Amino acid sequence: MTRALITLWLGLLLLCNYGLAEEEKHRNKQQQFLSKLLEHYDVNDWPNANKSDATEVYVQMFLNSFGSLNAANMDYSIDVFLRQSWLDHRLNFAKANGANRSRITINDPVVQGRIWKPDTFFNNVKDAEIHRVTMNNVLLRLNATGHVLYSMRVTLKLSCNMEFKYYPFDRQDCDVSISSYANTDDVIKYHWVDDTPIDLPDELEIAQFDLLNFDTRETTQHFVTGDFSGLVVQFVLRRQNGYHVLQTYIPTILIVAISWVSFWLDPNAVPGRVSLGVTTLLTLTTLASGIRQSLPPVSYVKAIDVWVGMCMIMVFGALLEFTFVNWLANKKIVNPGNTFRVPRILAGSDAEQLACAEDPAAKPPTTYMMYARALDRLCRVLFPGGFLLFNLIYWPYYLIQQYSDPDPLPVEQ
Repeated sequence: MTRALITLWLGLLLLCNYGLAEEEKHRNKQQQFLSKLLEHYDVNDWPNANKSDATEVYVQMFLNSFGSLNAANMDYSIDVFLRQSWLDHRLNFAKANGANRSRITINDPVVQGRIWKPDTFFNNVKDAEIHRVTMNNVLLRLNATGHVLYSMRVTLKLSCNMEFKYYPFDRQDCDVSISSYANTDDVIKYHWVDDTPIDLPDELEIAQFDLLNFDTRETTQHFVTGDFSGLVVQFVLRRQNGYHVLQTYIPTILIVAISWVSFWLDPNAVPGRVSLGVTTLLTLTTLASGIRQSLPPVSYVKAIDVWVGMCMIMVFGALLEFTFVNWLANKKIVNPGNTFRVPRILAGSDAEQLACAEDPAAKPPTTYMMYARALDRLCRVLFPGGFLLFNLIYWPYYLIQQYSDPDPLPVEQ
């Protein structure tokens, strides 16, 4: 029994050693093949250096995710697979001895560094990171015909010149611009791939925004150091209104409506009306300060500024109205004959007092309390009516500005 177990263990050991030996043999064979292929390869020369022609680099991007736009910093982040392909005749191994494969994937960073690659960079990048979990997310694949595929996964924070005139009913156009850093257009020419230059996942979600469309184009950038070939993709984004309606517009509407409660309080209820007016004004000021913190300090007026400004006017107007009403309620009538008549529609419960004022035999009122109450009743209609009229102008105007453009082209999937 013991001899049988020993024999089995030795057999397994020999089989394992044989597998490792075959794997090592295969690895050494591929290393020898790559060493022979790159024996006379000069990484400093571009593929068409002997012909003095530019190398055509074809670019395709897959958007893994699209981060939310940061209005305060005017930037946004994307997670992309950047894929570049070109033809390098020096790497053609279709007729090479020992080449029994149609393509080779190179994972060794040292070997990758021995192969020429375009020095592509992002013109409007603020920060970038290549993913390294669980290993460097970089793919270098050689085809037997000499075509090279160079792909990497990167997370980019890109600048975007935003316009906030219609914020939060705005649309933003954000670019991704790439070009060669050191090689002019006589060395590298960039092109978008003909089939799906920008690939998107089936369900791409962008916080607070809808992706309406994107447009790709090829450009040439002119600097004092030369002309550089480049590519640009422009994303057209429209802001969603649900977040701001819930977080800004509805709370401010409620604050303005609460300030109107003072019109139903007695003109001499000084503590209650003052506390109500000051509290609503301070609450609205705090809310407006929080809105400004999420936006850059631009000099022009935004749509949100128009709204908050009107809300402050309404709240401050209610506070000023109480000041005038309280002054009327406590001001003595010196000459009753010079007072004007209050319309009965505004008299309300003071109709009897109004009748007494019109009767010469009756005792005239000593203060303008009746007029103060009439003004309160008038403001109960004027303030909500004025705010309603403002809403009927504000919302259609900015919503039309946001949705007035032609229907967006369907986003390619």
